[in-house]
Amino acid sequence: MIIQAIEIEAFKGQLTLKDVENELLKHEQVEIPTTHSFMGGVYVREIFIPEGTILIGKRHRHETCNMLVSGTLSIYMGKHLPVKTLTGPCIFPSEPGAKKMGYAQTDVIFANIHPTEETDLEKIEDEFIIPEEEYLEMTKITEIKQIEKVVEKCHG
Repeated sequence: MIIQAIEIEAFKGQLTLKDVENELLKHEQVEIPTTHSFMGGVYVREIFIPEGTILIGKRHRHETCNMLVSGTLSIYMGKHLPVKTLTGPCIFPSEPGAKKMGYAQTDVIFANIHPTEETDLEKIEDEFIIPEEEYLEMTKITEIKQIEKVVEKCHG
């Protein structure tokens, strides 16, 4: 099964999540029903993930509150973190810039919670989501700064 091979290589760090995402985009896409709720300065984005689905989320600018409302989900949240299998209900944070990949072992209801008075979904996305191009540019700048620090220390 091609998806299984992709999962294993990605979890071993042999492939980037972008490689996996590009491969998954070649396959038939699953509809992920989404519900948006706004209350008291909080935006909740809730999704239904059908059993057997692999999905990759977007990068968030800030630490994010995640809720696995129901179901069982294997989730990968970063290069140096182990894959975890969670069963809802479960609430957990994810770091700024994290790109999560999950595999729904059962039907899953999953939610992200963001503090905002905004109700326009485009504005919310602009506020909370890092576009991949912007993330890549941020990564390049960080790498250049790290190299400059090493060179500076060597030439002190």
